[in-house]
Amino acid sequence: MVDGGREVCLRLFGDLDADCRDELRHELYDAVHDNRAPLLVVDLHDTAVLGREAIGALLEGFLLARQAGKTPQIINARGVVRTVLQVTGVLELFGATAESSARLGAGPGAPVLPLPPRDGTGTAGGSLRQVT
Repeated sequence: MVDGGREVCLRLFGDLDADCRDELRHELYDAVHDNRAPLLVVDLHDTAVLGREAIGALLEGFLLARQAGKTPQIINARGVVRTVLQVTGVLELFGATAESSARLGAGPGAPVLPLPPRDGTGTAGGSLRQVT
């Protein structure tokens, strides 16, 4: 829990592939259900590889978060992880743009990736930020 209980942050690191899928699902489930924080943040700063199984687990976790009334976000995706999110279309799904990253002072490869708002307007809701 960070920010006075307003968010729970799950920091992922290393290679996220099929071998970690079940553990990632479990950790996301716990992060959603074991607190009252309205914001679920997944920090990919130290993630080296993001496989399709991990992407699926992240999407499942974000769906759980939405169903629990939380706002899920991915932050600090860069390098090959950012490329994988772009190629698979997940980057666009999360509503990140070059402009939103630039407003944060983030350089290329270090975006903040919020999910689209619940109202379906297609614009990112809430504040965008960079973990420091």
